[in-house]
Amino acid sequence: MQKVERRTHRENKHRRSLWLAAAVLLLAGGIAAAVLLNQPEEKPTAAEDHSGLISDRKTEEVVSVTVERRDGESWTLIRDAEGNLRPEDGGDWTADTQTAALLQEAMAQLRYEEILTEDPEVYSESPADFGLENPRVTVTARYADGSSLTVHIGNDTGLEEGWSYMTAEGDGRLYAVSSGIADQLDVEYALLHPVVRPEIYGALLDRITVSDGAGNVIARWELRGEITDRDAASNWAVTAPFTCPADEEAISNLKKSAEDLRLGTYTADAGAAEKSKYGLETPRRIVEFHMAEGSTGTVGDSGVYDVQDHRERTVELRIGDSPDGLADYVQYGDEIFTVSHFTLAAFADPDPMATAARYPVLTPLASLEGITIEENGRKLEYTLRDREKTGEGENPGRQVLLNGEEIPWEGFEAAYDRLLTVTFSGTLPEGAEWKEAYKKYTFRTLSGGTHTVTLGDWDGVHDAVTVDGSTLFYLIRGGMTDLPGEDQ
Repeated sequence: MQKVERRTHRENKHRRSLWLAAAVLLLAGGIAAAVLLNQPEEKPTAAEDHSGLISDRKTEEVVSVTVERRDGESWTLIRDAEGNLRPEDGGDWTADTQTAALLQEAMAQLRYEEILTEDPEVYSESPADFGLENPRVTVTARYADGSSLTVHIGNDTGLEEGWSYMTAEGDGRLYAVSSGIADQLDVEYALLHPVVRPEIYGALLDRITVSDGAGNVIARWELRGEITDRDAASNWAVTAPFTCPADEEAISNLKKSAEDLRLGTYTADAGAAEKSKYGLETPRRIVEFHMAEGSTGTVGDSGVYDVQDHRERTVELRIGDSPDGLADYVQYGDEIFTVSHFTLAAFADPDPMATAARYPVLTPLASLEGITIEENGRKLEYTLRDREKTGEGENPGRQVLLNGEEIPWEGFEAAYDRLLTVTFSGTLPEGAEWKEAYKKYTFRTLSGGTHTVTLGDWDGVHDAVTVDGSTLFYLIRGGMTDLPGEDQ
């Protein structure tokens, strides 16, 4: 019988025999050490391997696994006709592939590291000392031939890092099992549920809406146009709680946050009681991601570009309580998950003003078809054309006409680039009043869209700027840089 370490100690005849055995071993060790000191130095030998298998089967022989955890949680998975493990209670899902595989492998080829004793009296009189009175986990595997195996895993042995005590029903021996095996078997039910991913594609998004639990919209962003427009990225607008063109980079980040959303641990099916428990009966936020009909493409492992068509649809997430401030309960479909609060922050705590465009000119040069500037009865008409399409000019590229006359493209391009960098000077205070517009810009896009910018005197030094009908910001007088011909 080998020495068995345990967390607490009680004197009994077995304990005294263990101490006696230990004393003999120490005496023998001292004699051995004295002999070895006078022997030639030899290379150390590898540590002996005392491990073995309690069960030795193929994984497909495991037809069910039942786990009872120390916290009282208990569940059973059964193998279906396709070889997948499903919950015995009839849940309409299969267990996570990796977790299920580890469970089956552990119970088909159950390996121990050491046999600590073959005498059951050593541990049966005080099972609490070994964590076996209320085991960390009890696992029962049933096999295709009708047999079964039940094991109990207790506390850390203290003998080797990570080893735990283990017994098997019908077997009087006390084993040590590795921490890896113990962890594979001590699985929370929630971790068995496969984590689904909301299919949100940034390239197809054309509307994002955030509402409170009563359905009142508190933030909304919408694409003005089609997802296929060449200027779609710069053609988004905040449409609630105010109306204003949206910043292209802010929308890009918002769409990426939506696309990157991942659900965390499965919590429960979304029944009435569960929704009430997790704050989803009247959710804190309702987030809707509307996607237009379209196609997406990815390069597969074989290097082939795979195109997938998608119908128009909406993905809805309902955000409930946040028990610890780190995660939120989220209902997706008919199930409830925990989701990182950080990944949800842009939608759970939206800040529409932070996404408002801080520049008056929205149209990239590559998407521009023309500009009309009206001021003091004077009208300047800039028309951009592609030389290859018109057949005019010997040099390829674009050309620009001012009131029908061609002007140097390079000068116009440089001036327009400067105009694109103009940013607002500040936000108009509530109740601000301004005079009628004295200058108006009309930007026409190649996709058929139109953006308008008007300037109206606010305080003699700054102009109130109205972009596409929305007036939120002011600009210092003269802040709009000139295009060629304006100063003539």
